[in-house]
Amino acid sequence: MKFTTTLSALLTLAAASQSAVATGEFQNLQLRQGGDANALLQGLRDNNLTSLANVLSQHPAVTERILADNSEKTLLAPNDDAIAMLPSWVTSNSSRLEATLLQHVLRGNFETDKLNAYPLHTIGHSLLNNSDFSKLPGGAGQAVALAKSGNRTFVAEAVNNDTFVQQSVKVDTVTVLPISQAITVPGSVTDTLRFLGYTGISTLLANVQNGALANTIDSLPGVTMFVPTNDAITKFTATNPNPTDIPTVLGQHVVAARVVYSPLLIDQGSLISASGQDIVFDNNAGTVKVGNFTAKILQTDIIAQQGVIHQIDNVLASTALDTGRAAQAQKSAEASVDAEKAQSISGPVSGKNAITTQGTDVPAAQQGSGANNRSANDNTDNAGSGQTESAIGNGTNGNNGGASQAGNSNGSNGNGNGSGNQNGNGVDHRNPNAASASTANTALAASAVLAASILALVL
Repeated sequence: MKFTTTLSALLTLAAASQSAVATGEFQNLQLRQGGDANALLQGLRDNNLTSLANVLSQHPAVTERILADNSEKTLLAPNDDAIAMLPSWVTSNSSRLEATLLQHVLRGNFETDKLNAYPLHTIGHSLLNNSDFSKLPGGAGQAVALAKSGNRTFVAEAVNNDTFVQQSVKVDTVTVLPISQAITVPGSVTDTLRFLGYTGISTLLANVQNGALANTIDSLPGVTMFVPTNDAITKFTATNPNPTDIPTVLGQHVVAARVVYSPLLIDQGSLISASGQDIVFDNNAGTVKVGNFTAKILQTDIIAQQGVIHQIDNVLASTALDTGRAAQAQKSAEASVDAEKAQSISGPVSGKNAITTQGTDVPAAQQGSGANNRSANDNTDNAGSGQTESAIGNGTNGNNGGASQAGNSNGSNGNGNGSGNQNGNGVDHRNPNAASASTANTALAASAVLAASILALVL
């Protein structure tokens, strides 16, 4: 009798459930471990973010990701005008639109008054880890750069700065920070270089084994590039470098299997290039150095699919090559990746929670280089948040680096690259139909043997 009663009750519940589905009542019962989707959407509408709420309601897979657990998250919420400005090639493509929405959701809490001061950034990882759009080590979510400058707090992108336009509001475990322009989903390293008009480095890369080195960089799951300005490349090529040295020189600007955002530069102190040399960072001078060649950092944290780009004012023209040392550094860094940890990084990125470290088998510093190649256990946390003391961005080439970018959202050439790139001009570098920058005719033959050595380091 008891069993019959229980079975009857279950059948009644099942029938009620089917009825609820048929009538759409379950639309109001979208409960997740992290909260109620309808509460989040209503919270957005209550704060004049109706267009975002409408888009999210049409893409429940995104709200499911946001509310899949009860961890703290930060939603950088494009306002109605920003949603209206999304290009049609984004809004008409469901997967790209969902990727764009997920790029706006950061794991953890980001207190705006504790963000790093521009031109440094506070870096957070988003929920966007679809391999079609993000190729970071361990499947980590794509990065977003935040910063403050005076009384302004903004999302920093290579061509756009999005200011926070309203006060934050908390909905369940989600902190909502409205912004005035949607964030771009970054392209590959080489696409980003071309779009930003970095024709000098793009041409050099394209001429190494007919673009093989460029393709290799784009295939890396994790890369940091120090990119000289066009003027710096022009001055370098005017010295008529030996063509067989070009791959090695380019390798000095690449760190394979590491994604070293600006807070980690300060935290780490030194890196090992894809040519096997120590790249030494000097926070007080705002410079990087390889051998006898030094460059000032003009702009940090240009986000790309595979990693990050920092712009510098000089070519690190060392021709020293140590393939064994480079291979060991790359292998050590790759071994440091913990996929489970990488996909759950919460809050500002620092030396304690970075996707990768130098690893535990990092080569010892080269004698006389001044490097301090710390192991994974030696990472500190000096620049996790609130770092304001750095000479980064104060170079003489490029109007004080990126400083003007933070101060004037309508300014041009604010990033100091000398290429005519405009920050804050609303250009969307995700656009697959955007005009590519023209390339200079710098035909440089490369030694197949030496180029193969460089490629072997980064494959």
